[in-house]
Amino acid sequence: MEKRMIVAIALSIAVLLGYQYFFTAAPPPPKGAVAPAGTDNGGAAATGLAKAKPGEVAPTAPSAAGPGGLAPRTAAPARKIFVKTPLYTATIDTAGGGIPSFLLNDYKDIPGPAGKPLDIVGAYPIRPEPLSLYLDEYRPALPPSPVFSSGAPETVEVKGAQPRSVLLTWESATGVRLAREYVFRGDRYEFEVRIQASNGSREPVGARPGLELSQVFQGELAGDSYAFYGVVVDAKGGIKRYDLKDISKGKVEKGPARWTAADAKYFTWIVLPEREWTVERAALLGETGVVVAVADTAVTLQPGDMVRSSTQVFAGPKQSGLLKALGKNTQELIDYGWFAFLAKPLVFLMEASNRVTGNYGIDIILLTILIKILFYPLTQKSMVSMRKMQELAPILTKLKEKYKGDPSRLNQETMNLYKTYKINPLSGCLPMLAQIPVFIALYKALLVTIELRHAPFFLWINDLSAPEHLWDISVAGYTIPIRILPLLMGVSMFAQQKMTPSAGMDPAQQKMMLFMPIIFTFMFWGFPTGLVIYWLVNNILSIGQQILYNRQIEAAKAAKA
Repeated sequence: MEKRMIVAIALSIAVLLGYQYFFTAAPPPPKGAVAPAGTDNGGAAATGLAKAKPGEVAPTAPSAAGPGGLAPRTAAPARKIFVKTPLYTATIDTAGGGIPSFLLNDYKDIPGPAGKPLDIVGAYPIRPEPLSLYLDEYRPALPPSPVFSSGAPETVEVKGAQPRSVLLTWESATGVRLAREYVFRGDRYEFEVRIQASNGSREPVGARPGLELSQVFQGELAGDSYAFYGVVVDAKGGIKRYDLKDISKGKVEKGPARWTAADAKYFTWIVLPEREWTVERAALLGETGVVVAVADTAVTLQPGDMVRSSTQVFAGPKQSGLLKALGKNTQELIDYGWFAFLAKPLVFLMEASNRVTGNYGIDIILLTILIKILFYPLTQKSMVSMRKMQELAPILTKLKEKYKGDPSRLNQETMNLYKTYKINPLSGCLPMLAQIPVFIALYKALLVTIELRHAPFFLWINDLSAPEHLWDISVAGYTIPIRILPLLMGVSMFAQQKMTPSAGMDPAQQKMMLFMPIIFTFMFWGFPTGLVIYWLVNNILSIGQQILYNRQIEAAKAAKA
């Protein structure tokens, strides 16, 4: 039975680790084009973007421009526009109109006062920049990164819920015009991107409004080998996740999608168009980046025609409440794994407790106590069964000696012995097996819940989502981090073993069991501190429960004497 328990634990751990590893006509803007969205001062209303419907084709006055190539009518200098809100600072690059930097004010790159606002783009420079125009199907071809003109000042301040827009325009020598408008609000992470293409030339023009969503997964954004990062698509078949290996093999399916995300461990970029856009292609950027192109319906613009399209974009933390408010099931971006039905209630309980304690380390301890209480009857039953097994150990030894040449008879006599004494040999393993789903669910919850990111506990423990770190030592050219909690967990596991009845294990089995604390200590060395705290506290509570049970047994023996 003990061998089966070891195999069960080993297989569960292998499944956990294996699953995580294998299983992502616009006129030139007048001065002061930055204005509250929808005001008639040269901003959104002047271009008609605020009132447009996705994919709408409408006639405009023909351009008087003569024939020529799709070079810009005027060469505008490339520059940066900084949009500052209470939540973030977004940088707009007029060369291409993308966003090369997106700094989150409330999320730092490292724990502590030395931390700086985290840039969720991931690297700079990156080409194409996030939210660059999708230009593959414009005919005649447009420049790969057209330099837009804008009347916006260098810094745009956005406060409160009042929308502010940044308008970008570009025009070719033949009269083909592009307009882009960003609409920001200071109280949310989502913003609107509006795209307009108009044909002021004398020839038909092929156009397809769309965006290229890109991100580089490095450092903080990559997380660790157990967390997903890559591309997520919500298509008709449901939500599909594509990691970098899938993208490199061309597994991202082309087709319509409700939304598309470049998704990291704690942060995400989501394109949520008003109606379904089509995922056109996805590719790697270098070794750790991705780009995915999404576009509206392709159209042919006759001279004087115009097409407009718009989409919401969310760029920020993967907080369940924020994503749920977006709708379209975007909260499923928080990947709780196989046991999400267990992980979500655990996260809910931690967040509810945190409103009182203000310390997620304490919340994890309280949650561990609650789980232990729920499993108390099962654990108690296991202890009783293992005690009975220990009492039968001498009889089992004699049976093994008597029928050592007849395995079938030995099994039959052993089962008869269990029936006689009303012992279920599986009951000793049930508490461990029953807690494995809870352990995996809590592991995923602690791994992907952004509230635990950089959440301190006490003293040197300043990040419950990362492995504990005191200092490093160098041994034979290797750097080894020194950690106390995994060592304490290993010691507690060893003490728990010594107190647990051996239930007639032979010497080889006992030696094997002695290696379990070492194996678990090594495995937990790189786990998040919050998970180590859970397992350590669980071991301590188990030791306490074993002590109480042993005292009950001794008291019962004394009473009989």
